[in-house]
Amino acid sequence: MDDGPERYPCGLLGATPAVRLAYFERRCTIEHPHLQAACAAVVHAICSPGEEARLHRPGVTVLVIGPSRVGKTTLVRQLTRELRRRAQPRMRRDPGHIPVVRFTATGAASGRYDWVDYYKTVLRQLADPFVDRRAASLRTRDLREATEEALSHRHPSAVIIDEAQHLAKANTGRRLQDQLDHLKYLENRTGVSHVLVGTYEMRPFRTASAQLACRSLDVHFPRYDAAAQLDRRAFRSVLWALQRQLPVAQEPCLTERQWQFLYARSIGCIGLLKLHLNRALERALAEDADTVTEAHLRATALAEDRVRLALNAALAGEADLMESVAADQRLLTLLGVEAADVPSASEAVGRSHPGRPHPGERRPGRDVIGAAGREAEGDGAGTDRAIG
Repeated sequence: MDDGPERYPCGLLGATPAVRLAYFERRCTIEHPHLQAACAAVVHAICSPGEEARLHRPGVTVLVIGPSRVGKTTLVRQLTRELRRRAQPRMRRDPGHIPVVRFTATGAASGRYDWVDYYKTVLRQLADPFVDRRAASLRTRDLREATEEALSHRHPSAVIIDEAQHLAKANTGRRLQDQLDHLKYLENRTGVSHVLVGTYEMRPFRTASAQLACRSLDVHFPRYDAAAQLDRRAFRSVLWALQRQLPVAQEPCLTERQWQFLYARSIGCIGLLKLHLNRALERALAEDADTVTEAHLRATALAEDRVRLALNAALAGEADLMESVAADQRLLTLLGVEAADVPSASEAVGRSHPGRPHPGERRPGRDVIGAAGREAEGDGAGTDRAIG
């Protein structure tokens, strides 16, 4: 009996190549540890414990930051589903309650984010008729006041803004602070949280001002680091689940034979991995091949210089978000307090960032990657438990 991850629906192989490709591209998503951890962290930040979606908790800004193509849009979809699930009891009591608003931010040619787009998007998703009434004559102030009223009335758990790094498309740091101050104003007025999801370009959001730094929360959504055994196993499990979903006659042996190549070209980002497999599947279907081969994967892989660019950006972001083990000592010194009772560096690492050393630092007992490593740990797909 097959006890691995589920496969594509029966009968899909008889469909046209376009239908098979559309299934894999649009419907095949895999839950995995980093995705689940990021989703849970956001829910804990904005929702009350228990089944209720909200018990009068104040609005908060949550910054979900990660490398490009790590899977942030998939996270937004999962977070939306979870907030709607949690809101079911309240929606039964209050049919007017709308649990979540979500949209994608876009950059403005002027260099400043256009808040009119925000107001109109929120009003439409909250089913407010005001936005479509004499739209040409509406002032920005009218839209803002209508948005505040709609948010207060519908009281969603959160407004989720994907690609939120576009809020920083401004010419000066002062303008970025203005953008975030406006979000905080809306949160104070309505009690609705904002979840900003974006790339490491959002790092300046964390320190735009002292007030904002103390009133927002960070959720790091990282790539998988194959130098860590747990991350390596998780990446291979995701790859196994994805290879099972490839709608081809013969399941490819990606987890056994190609995982290192696929890891190198995706730098451990599941979104990049999925895009690579999309392209490889398209080529295989165009050739009417029975499976996805190494030739298909290599022909559709990102070039080394592009991968290096993505990796360097990811490493810089990770280093910026990694807190030093000496942080407590430095803060106490600035406060004029002796750091006699501060835990040792090794204790601080275990408490704050278990299992994640500084970028570039060798891990104790680091596993060998390659042929020797496969012999040592067993490289069959069955040794990994798929998540999906």
